[in-house]
Amino acid sequence: MDQYTQAAMSYLRSKRGVRNVNHLSWTGVSELEIAKWEDQNLPHELPEDYKAFLRISNGFRMKWDLLFHGEPVQLGDMCINKLKDVQKIELDVSAKDDREPVEKYLAMKRKSPPVAAFSIDRHCRCGRVALVYSKREVGSKEAPEVWFQDLSGRWNFLSKTFIVYFRMMVAHLGLPNWQYRFTEYGMDPISTQWFHLIAPGDFTLDLNAPKTRAQAKEKGRPTSSKAAGSSGASQGGPKAKSSGSRGEGLKVGRLGRTSSVARDRIPSAGRRKKQTDSTLVRSSYRVRPSTR
Repeated sequence: MDQYTQAAMSYLRSKRGVRNVNHLSWTGVSELEIAKWEDQNLPHELPEDYKAFLRISNGFRMKWDLLFHGEPVQLGDMCINKLKDVQKIELDVSAKDDREPVEKYLAMKRKSPPVAAFSIDRHCRCGRVALVYSKREVGSKEAPEVWFQDLSGRWNFLSKTFIVYFRMMVAHLGLPNWQYRFTEYGMDPISTQWFHLIAPGDFTLDLNAPKTRAQAKEKGRPTSSKAAGSSGASQGGPKAKSSGSRGEGLKVGRLGRTSSVARDRIPSAGRRKKQTDSTLVRSSYRVRPSTR
């Protein structure tokens, strides 16, 4: 987790006008505390990736300000609840005769409707982010998914796992209303303007850049920004294979386009047709937000 946090902090501190980038974390929880939470919320268990996160840090918070008319204004906010704040919430907050949230869930072709939801971001001001469970059986190994309930009460799918959601949150830098990129109606115009202000073009959180620079320094070769931004590409030539670290960086572009920077070199035209998508994009992290 720290590598994504450090990449986001480095990017924000390099942006003109960004101030007060603060990262808070707490001592991890014990196995006894996790077991106590699960006993209190039977039959629902926390997913393994969230447990691993909590063992390292009991919660996460990153905030940053932006100068606006000469005054710092809090703009970015990223939060993952402490274990004690992972509390059960109502699945349906709309009128009794309005079944849209549940029908929306069924429209996603899930095996069964949701049965429980637990908040994982109590500081979210534009809705609720929650782990959503669809099984009641004790000992069920089906991991909960991460969904976003907007202010209208509609549930919107975000990710299959907690770790993917965490990377999505960091890649979007905690910008206001970023979760609405994954809804049918998209972000509002003001939030969209903030997004373009902080990221006017494509920006990259390249986790391999420090390793690439270190390798170049050891070999006595100069390091350019282009080389530092590559995802583990070998410096021996275009035909050299990956250096062993497949890119874990996240590349977030303009609205409606988010993709991984972990790509191999594009082959010549004569060989391109022989390549498949799985060969061109290896170990990739790909998000396809709605552009409506």
